[in-house]
Amino acid sequence: MVALQQVLMLFSLILIGFFVRKKGIVSDNIIKEISSLVLNVTLPALIIVSMDFNFDKDMLIRSGKLVVISFVVYFIAFIVSTIFVKIVHSEGKERDVLQYACIFSNTGYMGYPVINAVLGPEGVFYTALYNLSFSILVYSLGVFLLNRSKDGEADRSIKDTVKSILNPALFAVIFGLILFVFSIDLPEQIFSVIKMIGGVTTPLSMMLVGFILSSVDFKEIISDKRLYYLGIVRLLILPLIVFSGSKLLGFTGFLLAIPVIITGMPSAANTAIIASRYDSDYRTASKAIFLTTFFSIFTIPGIITLVNMFM
Repeated sequence: MVALQQVLMLFSLILIGFFVRKKGIVSDNIIKEISSLVLNVTLPALIIVSMDFNFDKDMLIRSGKLVVISFVVYFIAFIVSTIFVKIVHSEGKERDVLQYACIFSNTGYMGYPVINAVLGPEGVFYTALYNLSFSILVYSLGVFLLNRSKDGEADRSIKDTVKSILNPALFAVIFGLILFVFSIDLPEQIFSVIKMIGGVTTPLSMMLVGFILSSVDFKEIISDKRLYYLGIVRLLILPLIVFSGSKLLGFTGFLLAIPVIITGMPSAANTAIIASRYDSDYRTASKAIFLTTFFSIFTIPGIITLVNMFM
């Protein structure tokens, strides 16, 4: 019940963002600006604060297991997504975007806030390490997929790929891991400022999702059947596969909860941004983000309830 209340609170923030944008209280530029602020400032701060634990061998071992699990989950997602785009007979750039949206979930704007609300700071600690694979794969496998149907050679150099992977969130994970392993305590004044900055990540992220939802043409979305199939795969089939596999392997606690909840998030918010950058089908990407995010309002509470029953 507590988990459900937390999730409903998060989605109340989404609704606030939706109506704030609809009423014109904020401008069109707000999405880009808040997105940059969250990814480059507040989210890294939240990660650092959440990794403020004294060194514990069991936590380190559990973290290593989660990193391995995350790569396995993405491998499964790649296989399932490949089957999915063939079943829906999608081709070209639309296929590329649908496969990307199927593989990569919204770990930043929704994953961290939901985990923070349901599992607390320790959950964010493990999630930050679990998401290392996302930082690596989204700018390697993800960019490869979106360039697949592009005319001519892919224009992304190794230097560009490395630069994208080395983002503020990744540096925050590395910095936080150093603090954890060596049990380093930041000065109270500095820690308090970082904690205050990180504390606004959840409301900003949820309201940002609301801003995005308010800017999409709903009528155009509901006529695209492929997006409904994407929602079923992204929000139900994949997390249930991960849940079933985790139970078969005897995983409990964070080893069970984090992979299932993160996998149950809607399509990554950067799908449209990266699709636009590489001249792919960014309109389909925007619609995929909208529909999966909308339906996640109903599926995430169910996924969390299921996880809580078996943790």
